[in-house]
Amino acid sequence: MKKLLALSLTTLALTASAQWHHHGGYYHGGYGCGGCWVAPAIVGGVIGYELSRPAPVIVEQQPVIVQQPQTVVQVPPVGYHWQEMIDPQTNQKKIVLVPN
Repeated sequence: MKKLLALSLTTLALTASAQWHHHGGYYHGGYGCGGCWVAPAIVGGVIGYELSRPAPVIVEQQPVIVQQPQTVVQVPPVGYHWQEMIDPQTNQKKIVLVPN
């Protein structure tokens, strides 16, 4: 898109500067053209500015997937069951496997 814009602006600038008719070294009855360079210089500056600007950087963040932890139910083997007891050394509750 920028190259198309630059090409069209360059074409316009060149055709605008080619409109001056030469009459034996005179331009429309005057000698020389003191300000003929202003419009092409402005257009060239705009084109140079557009071409030198870096393209915007678009950063897309990766999606965050949160998975719930899987609940594992442990079934005691045949002949055993789970029982809550208090450990006498640490005085904390523990779940232990005891025979039926």
